[in-house]
Amino acid sequence: MTVLAAFFLAILAGWIVREPRRAALTVILPYLAMVAVQTWGLANGYGINPPDTVTPFSGAISYYVVQLVFLLITAAIAAELAVVRARATTPPFAGPWLRMAVATAIGATATLWLLVGWLANAKLVAHHSTSGTPLVAVLGIGLDLIGVVGLGVAAIVARRRASSAGPLDARQPAAMAPGGR
Repeated sequence: MTVLAAFFLAILAGWIVREPRRAALTVILPYLAMVAVQTWGLANGYGINPPDTVTPFSGAISYYVVQLVFLLITAAIAAELAVVRARATTPPFAGPWLRMAVATAIGATATLWLLVGWLANAKLVAHHSTSGTPLVAVLGIGLDLIGVVGLGVAAIVARRRASSAGPLDARQPAAMAPGGR
């Protein structure tokens, strides 16, 4: 669940926030909230995996390393999409901090709804799965890998085009340039 939700969170952040670093920062808190609730659920027997997946901490380091890897992939997808969309025309009233705040608010609200829905349907699991990875996790991992590689290539191409085209202000008419009247 976390990986698939994180993918859509990264797409949302990268689409709204046009600065790569800010887009990457936008996904951190909602992702950590999802991981915290998932970890709590697993520790209390509400997940597919047994509680010893997350407790004790010394025996569950691999779980936390995997979550850190998925956080980095999520931040990378958001940043790469922000690079690809950086040259898109932005409304004059939407500054970088406002776009970051809007993306964070939407991401946090969607995360909250996802978590409330999950907690409302959560029930203790008597027998934990040992038969493999759930379909949602496989789908999320696949989308993450395709997204990070595909957007990485697109970001490299966008940066090369941007550097060969020159500054953005030189290509826009005076009325369209920031601060132009």
